Amino acid sequence: MRLAPRSERIAFTCCVILILCLAAPTATYAQFGGIFSAILGTITGPIGGALTDINRIRTEVLQTEQQVLWPVALIEESRNYIATIKASYRGWMNNVFALRVNSAILPASRSLESEFLSAQTSQMVSFNRNYTTEYGAQPAMGAAPQLNLQMMDIEDATAKDATEQSMAADQATQTMLQTAQKIEDQAESTAPGTADMIAAEARMAELASIAMQQKLLAYQLREAAIEIAHRNAVLKQSATNMQNLNQQLLNRLGGGQ
Repeated sequence: MRLAPRSERIAFTCCVILILCLAAPTATYAQFGGIFSAILGTITGPIGGALTDINRIRTEVLQTEQQVLWPVALIEESRNYIATIKASYRGWMNNVFALRVNSAILPASRSLESEFLSAQTSQMVSFNRNYTTEYGAQPAMGAAPQLNLQMMDIEDATAKDATEQSMAADQATQTMLQTAQKIEDQAESTAPGTADMIAAEARMAELASIAMQQKLLAYQLREAAIEIAHRNAVLKQSATNMQNLNQQLLNRLGGGQ
């Protein structure tokens, strides 16, 4: 009689334990599920609205930049225009600048012409040597009147200087052409906002070209000045010769002193 209540108590205890075991995961899930629901609600609520506004503002700013600051359509139009110009004229212009104008016939003359048309300053030493071969060396002192020697010397120097300067200018022109093509290539693929840097580079190349032109102009002015000085020296020498001739005639006629 006393075993029955004891069995019932054991059975009751096991049932309670089983119920607690089954109920524990549900309570845990309910606890953490509520936290996750609160976080998700906060993200999709106030924070989600703020993120939507931020994305909308960023989209509007991007559209404004593409329409006002860096208009995509105009940029593409400019790039297409540059590509068309390059395809149409670059090859033709390169051929024009590479056009050979050599016309000398005799071997020595052809060699000299080839050197001063080479557009290479490294050819200056050879040019000076062949210049002497082609036009003759400077006479020794006493071989001609002093004035004539001086005129020949300065005119040879002027001719050499001007020719060598033209060789340097031709070489600089080739460099400028390469720079111009580089700037043109950069303009075709430049990113928005960098146009000012390319424009500044183009301006620097333009100033360098102008400086070279001014230097060549100065050489032309010097050549003109030397030519005028040569004519004046010839007139002075003629006047001196005439005075000497008059003096010799007077001496022969007995009227000289």
